[in-house]
Amino acid sequence: MTSRILLVSGPVRSGKSDYAEELTKAASEEAAVGAGGTNVSPEGLVAYLATAEAGDQEMADRIAAHQARRPQAWLTKEAPFRPAEAIQEAYAAGRRVMLLDCLTMLVSNWLCRLLPEEEQEQLLEQDYFSAIAQPVEEIFALIRSLQDVTLVIVTDETGWGLVPDNALGRLYRDLAGRINRQAAAAADQVWLVVMGLPQQLK
Repeated sequence: MTSRILLVSGPVRSGKSDYAEELTKAASEEAAVGAGGTNVSPEGLVAYLATAEAGDQEMADRIAAHQARRPQAWLTKEAPFRPAEAIQEAYAAGRRVMLLDCLTMLVSNWLCRLLPEEEQEQLLEQDYFSAIAQPVEEIFALIRSLQDVTLVIVTDETGWGLVPDNALGRLYRDLAGRINRQAAAAADQVWLVVMGLPQQLK
């Protein structure tokens, strides 16, 4: 099986992470059959690539809730800035199905890192996009170079709500939209989940 990228998007609390986990489990079962059948555990072929960092208690609680519902045999790799490195490590450890959750948190991480210390030193949106698009493209380039890997990516549709009332919020929204377009162009399948209902777009 050639490697493939599955992108799952949707608004907040739409059920996109649940659906992405379903796709991941199905892919791991397929991979287990291809790897030798009954002696191979599907859960043992999965790596969870986490981009979120627990900056406060509320985020820590969210992360804990996600961890609790995942199979214990899934390998968890922290990947707040360079997921391609985590993918390479997981691949070397024998993991062939990977779930990256989520792409928009990766955008947030990079945006916070790139923000100038002085307010008057504002960067252009294109500068931010170029910097963030690079580690995202590294993901796709690496997957294309590997054999028999399924990468499931979760992302958010940040532009479906109200227009943010501040420049930073609008910048984040715009960058997330552009990165999502980059990811959709690279993906083999694109799914949109709305109100718990998945629709395949690509």
